This record gives sequence, C-alpha cells and structure tokens, in this order.
Amino acid sequence: MISIDLPRGLEKHFRDIVRDDYDGNLQAAIEAFLKLHEKFGWKEQLCKDVKSIRSEVRRKGGIKAQTIDDAIKRYHKV
Repeated sequence: MISIDLPRGLEKHFRDIVRDDYDGNLQAAIEAFLKLHEKFGWKEQLCKDVKSIRSEVRRKGGIKAQTIDDAIKRYHKV
C-alpha cells in the first residue's frame, strides 16, 4: 500500500475529487492520474527544458527570445 502525506487543504481537495468524480474509488482516481501523467507529463518537462535553454542562451547573449519563439511556432506547424 502506498502512503502519502499531503497538506491538509490538498488532502481535502483530493478526497472531494475521489468522492465526487470517482465514487470514492481511490484506485480509479490514482489510475486516472497516472494515465494523465503518461499523456501530458512529458510536456511539462519540455517546457522546463525550453526555459532552461532560453536562460542559458540569453546569459551567453546568443539568440533573442523572439527567434526562439519563432522556431517553436514553426516546429509546432510541422
């Protein structure tokens, strides 16, 4: 069994979601969370990586933020 220690407000919010959206089925709620993480978790990491790269490039004075934004927009259109 997994045990986690959440702040009181977050725990209440989680319990409410499990009760209201998953009919009290904690296992179904956790399974749904894990599926969402598989589907979207990589996007969070990509955003962190892009921010880190932007910071490093700015620090070195190489590429303007607009150039990076334009490249990302072109990539998303492909």
